[in-house]
Amino acid sequence: MENELEPVKIVVSKVSQPIGEFYVGSIESRQLRAISYVEIRAFLEGTQKKIAGIQRERNEGRINEIKRYVNLEYATFPTSVIISVPPECVDFEPYCENADEGSAIQKMTLKPFGNEGDEDYTPLDRIAFIIDGQHRVAGLEGLKDGKLFDVNVSIFIGASEADKAEIFARVNQAQTKVNPSLVVDLASFYEERGPMKFAHEIILAMNHDEEGPFHDKIKRLGKAEAGKGHIQTLAQATVVKPLLDYITPDPEGDRNKRYKGIFSSKRPVNAWTRHIFQPFYDDDNDAAVFLCLTNYFNAVKARWPKLWDDAPAGTVLNRTTGYGALMKFLRPVYLSKCDKGEILTRDACDEVFRGISIPDEELTREHFLPGSSGVSTLYNRLLDESGLSDKQSKQQTLF
Repeated sequence: MENELEPVKIVVSKVSQPIGEFYVGSIESRQLRAISYVEIRAFLEGTQKKIAGIQRERNEGRINEIKRYVNLEYATFPTSVIISVPPECVDFEPYCENADEGSAIQKMTLKPFGNEGDEDYTPLDRIAFIIDGQHRVAGLEGLKDGKLFDVNVSIFIGASEADKAEIFARVNQAQTKVNPSLVVDLASFYEERGPMKFAHEIILAMNHDEEGPFHDKIKRLGKAEAGKGHIQTLAQATVVKPLLDYITPDPEGDRNKRYKGIFSSKRPVNAWTRHIFQPFYDDDNDAAVFLCLTNYFNAVKARWPKLWDDAPAGTVLNRTTGYGALMKFLRPVYLSKCDKGEILTRDACDEVFRGISIPDEELTREHFLPGSSGVSTLYNRLLDESGLSDKQSKQQTLF
């Protein structure tokens, strides 16, 4: 592999900050992968007395997500991968003939140092120490042949171990997890109408529907609107996520198809029995999903009107636990009453909920604990009392 590698030549701009100078530029992803390496912080010789490296352990799940993401038509890594290179592995030359010696823009060459076998030998595949961005670089291994992906890089020259640790710690310590409801809401700006935007627009319509079961119950951006605090009990992301699961098993893949202008989709014959709203998405029929959800949750509201409308403190029906269980229960209800692409009627939903005898006083946090265990407990209770099966379908045979 070493013999196939060549020095990397890039144009860089010098940046001065309190920690010192570094350079920013871009390197084609395959070149960056070829010259870079990481050192995971770990015990040496099996003892806590000797520890080396600065990077966190590799998260293979995250890397696999990135491998898939980098091949999407809208993939982007706009923030820099941060690397450190030894000073002896760097050459500079002026960007143009008339450039000043201290010009901020220069040509940089990253090259090996010394000869193989020498104590101070630095091979080309050990030039760039990754301070931050190891998962992005690893994920780029999944880039398909022929696909171009340049990577922004911030290059420190001869950074000390202390500086490497400082940079890594500060970059990652300062990161704040993005509110998932904000991520959902930003789907409004997508030009293509992929699954997220499709689901998001349905939920917004339900929140605005004055006659509907979700009117003013959804906290857009995850925050209650002033004056509606006790009524708005469900975060936007909480409401959209299970709906998205009923549309597709692969939201990014389906969005990518729409991004490329592909609207037809080949689905497995029985895919709709798991993703019950997928036929409506494929037909871009959001009105049908709106009607199914409205009919279903109006039946819920009719069965437990006080809990649904007033949401007394400590109750779970139209909070995260109750909503999660009810959305999970929607699938067996739909399959028991509908064929592929049919609208779930209010009468069909009322029939199901008339058979459920859970009293108001039991729909509390004490009986259904917050989290996945409470969702599962309530879901199983709904299944038992309704007599439905999570594998039941109206059809005797699937075609």
